[in-house]
Amino acid sequence: MKFSKIYRKGSGPVFPIMVDLPNYKVVVAGGGKAALQKIKGLLRFGIHVHVVSPAFIDGIRQLAEQEKVTLYEKEVEYEDYQDAFLVIAATNSSPVNEYISRTAIHLVVNAEKPELGNSILPASVNRGKLVISISTGGASPTLAKQLRKQLEEQFDDSYEEYLNFLYECRMILKDSALQEEAKKKRLQEAVQPVFFESKQQREKFLDKLKREIRPTS
Repeated sequence: MKFSKIYRKGSGPVFPIMVDLPNYKVVVAGGGKAALQKIKGLLRFGIHVHVVSPAFIDGIRQLAEQEKVTLYEKEVEYEDYQDAFLVIAATNSSPVNEYISRTAIHLVVNAEKPELGNSILPASVNRGKLVISISTGGASPTLAKQLRKQLEEQFDDSYEEYLNFLYECRMILKDSALQEEAKKKRLQEAVQPVFFESKQQREKFLDKLKREIRPTS
């Protein structure tokens, strides 16, 4: 059987990309604390996780009871992740983690030795449609967590409602008959501070957009 060698080597900068993972199979190999930490990060994005391990800590079993993850109580084998778009090697065995990193076909994260995978899971801040990710390239997860806390304070929950407003503006304008310059001008107007600060002003602006693209007779 031939395997793809996809070691990241750790010699260059990682390329940032956002992936819509809920539509793909995601596997976590491991049933301990490291695996649980990775699983919780995935669940924040609505991803159903397949977890393979001969044993599981209580936290992972509780997630299975809530039907958030599917458990496979067995030693991990290549067949368990050969069709996975993302596999996370988080077992308590370095040789097993290295084997997974060497044989996984698509995206692979090595929780123990990030340099052996071709992907990393960055610290992230989620505010609805707003996602801010921080990575130190494996140099200092501690610093990444500190930066995440700072960003969580800077970008509080109010950004979720504001992003919903901006999204609605974009959808209204997207299929309208307005010229591209006019659309761009309205979208630039929507990001003015007054609309972040005032729900009433947001509602007025949305009404204005709707009237503008669908004038009453």
